[in-house]
Amino acid sequence: MPLGTRVDQEGDIVLAVIMAGGFGQRFWPRSRRERPKQLIDLTGKGSMISLTVDRMGALCSPEEIFIVTISSQIDAIEGEVGGRIPRENIVGEPVGRNTAPSIGLAAVVLERRFGDTPFMVLPADHFIADEDAFGKAARAAERYVKAHDCLLTFGIRPSRPETGYGYIHAGRPLDNNDGVMLFEADSFHEKPSLEKAQSFIEAGTYFWNSGMFFWRTSVIRRAIAGYLPELEDVLGRIDQRLGTEPLDDALKSLYSRAPSISIDYGVMEKAENVVVLKGDFYWNDVGSWESVREMYPKDSNGNVLVGDHVVMDSSENTVFSPERLVGLVGVNDIVVVDGGDAILVCKRDRVQQVRDIVETLKKSSKEHLI
Repeated sequence: MPLGTRVDQEGDIVLAVIMAGGFGQRFWPRSRRERPKQLIDLTGKGSMISLTVDRMGALCSPEEIFIVTISSQIDAIEGEVGGRIPRENIVGEPVGRNTAPSIGLAAVVLERRFGDTPFMVLPADHFIADEDAFGKAARAAERYVKAHDCLLTFGIRPSRPETGYGYIHAGRPLDNNDGVMLFEADSFHEKPSLEKAQSFIEAGTYFWNSGMFFWRTSVIRRAIAGYLPELEDVLGRIDQRLGTEPLDDALKSLYSRAPSISIDYGVMEKAENVVVLKGDFYWNDVGSWESVREMYPKDSNGNVLVGDHVVMDSSENTVFSPERLVGLVGVNDIVVVDGGDAILVCKRDRVQQVRDIVETLKKSSKEHLI
């Protein structure tokens, strides 16, 4: 389906907000401040944000897709998606304040422009393979939140006992919309132990927490007012200023006052009107170099090798070096990433600590490598 062609049926998506403000420290040295994770190609199919915009382009017109990012990344993002969405739909935060302020800001902007309307929220840097199933789920979500005052989150049916994801426990069934199941959300669970994750799989009522949402502007604003009144105070002041001055000016003087807090911790884990949709499509949060292994074929020894390579007596390694040849001899379970002016080598079970390298570089006057 051509980009920007809306699905012509009742209940198609009205608006989509793509969150693209992160710096992707766990993907150093490929991900850098000037060109972070969402702007690089980790799948071999294009940059993460480009794939996300294309995915939503099959469900929304270009004018219905918005991106919230850091002001310093606007030009780079426009370079990736320019021509596919209007420039004025890229909203720049002067400072990063986590997902709750980003989503609240989006709700203010959309309500001013479109009134009280449903909108989807999704990260710029996730990978979804089955786009038909994703589209079916998104349309079902849009129909449900139009008719109910709820906060809808997308849960993913787990395929393995994953310890790196949060989980949502699904309670009473609420709806079966064109084969898409929706449930009351009983509880949220942080990243579990392997034993606990296995018990979640066996129970069959726990879903991975995807970080994708659907709600009406008025419903999420009320939730923020109830659970994060300090944030709502800032959003209300921004909203008032938009009647007399440009958005950028209002943000520069007010946005830094917003608390830095995630939407999950600040709202979703406290709210009582949360609905979880069971997503039956392949989803990968692309959260670390270990996640990249799922998106590429492995050789007969379990190696994932992106780029030119020579491998001898080595197994279960991950190599990401699209520009330069890498040779492996007698090594197992390591990650090698070529970043041009820096190289990462680490054990696969230590990939979460890559962000610590970035923090160390900040303290050692090597900002040019971040």
